[in-house]
Amino acid sequence: MNKLIEQYTINRKLLAEALTEKAHMEMYEAEILKNDFVAKLGEPRYELHKLELAIARTKLKLEMIETCEKFKIPIDYSYIDRELEKEFEKHYEVLKKMRLEIEYVHSIDYVREKNKREMELEMKDVYLEIASYIHPELTINQDLSMKRTWKTAEKAYQQGDLEKLKRLRKKTIKDFGNINEKHEDIEIQLSTIKERKASIQKEIQAMKKSFPFSESDMLDDEVAVMKFREDMDSDIRTAKEVLDKLEKQVLEKLPPVGRYKN
Repeated sequence: MNKLIEQYTINRKLLAEALTEKAHMEMYEAEILKNDFVAKLGEPRYELHKLELAIARTKLKLEMIETCEKFKIPIDYSYIDRELEKEFEKHYEVLKKMRLEIEYVHSIDYVREKNKREMELEMKDVYLEIASYIHPELTINQDLSMKRTWKTAEKAYQQGDLEKLKRLRKKTIKDFGNINEKHEDIEIQLSTIKERKASIQKEIQAMKKSFPFSESDMLDDEVAVMKFREDMDSDIRTAKEVLDKLEKQVLEKLPPVGRYKN
């Protein structure tokens, strides 16, 4: 029985750490990595995306003109341009968002940002301590007081309120620190915690394979960042050549000046 309780305690602690790690990744680490990516590679990524949109739009314009020619339909160039505006509206909104992200990261005060990140790591530790006592996935038969305290702690963590979290830690230890756990059906409890721990760890691994976490190692490697930028610069040059050829093809299809249909 003692061995089961020991395994239960260890796995409960590991589940608390996994739950806290996942929450920290979602609320704070994702933003840090994304800002780092945008600061180092945002400009060429934006330029390439803008060119790719221009290529897609120009290709579609050419196809629409050629379809009209094939079926001998009068070509209304103004109508084509309006349709293209509607077709690509959402894509250009994404482009605007990318531009704003670049402007934001270049406006960041990095001394303040460093202090903020240190505070977030301290918050993570305080949040973990609170979670280890009253997280809903770690406690059986939560009473109303425990539920309210957890909801308040969760909200404080999301809002980045370190001082409130510290006060809640004291309250949590005072109110719930001496509650004795019931070890009835310990094998079932242990199995449930192990399954949930494995599930959360799997979710964390999946997150690490997605942006921006997937770029973490590359962002820490200056040589890799330079190589990434060089590759994008090469893609940008190629995209400019493709766009130039397409625009020339479209120009050849346009009517002489003064005969553009409105």
